[in-house]
Amino acid sequence: MSTRMATVLPALVTLLMVAGTSHAESAGDVRQGRLLYQRYCISCHGEKGNGQGEFAEWISPKPRDYRQGTFKWRSTPSGSLPTDADLERVLINGLYGTFMPSWNALGHRQRVDVIAYIKTFSPRFAAEKPEAPITIPLEPAYASESVTRGAALYKKLNCAQCHGDSAQGDGPSAHELKDDWGNQIMPYDLTQGHVKCGNGGSDIYRVFIVGLTGTPMPSFADSISPPRLGIWCTSFRV
Repeated sequence: MSTRMATVLPALVTLLMVAGTSHAESAGDVRQGRLLYQRYCISCHGEKGNGQGEFAEWISPKPRDYRQGTFKWRSTPSGSLPTDADLERVLINGLYGTFMPSWNALGHRQRVDVIAYIKTFSPRFAAEKPEAPITIPLEPAYASESVTRGAALYKKLNCAQCHGDSAQGDGPSAHELKDDWGNQIMPYDLTQGHVKCGNGGSDIYRVFIVGLTGTPMPSFADSISPPRLGIWCTSFRV
């Protein structure tokens, strides 16, 4: 073996080993994830992932039932499974205004493991793949005209029916809404200055395009063009 080959070969072997390890890590360890789930998640989401843990009775909104494979906070189109990155984003950030805290302290390795275990509750993850994430255009610059146009869209789309004329979550239908499991669910108070999924216009845009599966909040992907939706998002954060 040449001196050059003797130098290069160990480096190639090391590179392949690292690549293999990286791939294995990205898949997640279901066994380790189960232990983490039992320690941190079971009290709310339940042993069977059905959202019926011992604390669930006292929590509103109710913990997610994982068995149907339907998730609110996604970057994928309506009806699609979420990506692992979507699920990890929720674990990192938590959901503001709910009992779902940030689990950023667990670290990426542990979050990937618990995501792998959560996915075992629904057969959808074994039978389907998530669709490609939606494309989010650049948010338009703020302008008073955008607020006026956004207000017109708010009225046209009948958002006040749920969220109320002043967007405080007190519309005529607010107390009648239920999720797909029959639990009462209140429209969000959009005047708080912070939304569950994040604070940027892109976060709000994502909700409008993909909807919140399992709730009365639909996708508006076929109702509003991207530029107009961007204007709406900008006006909403005034």
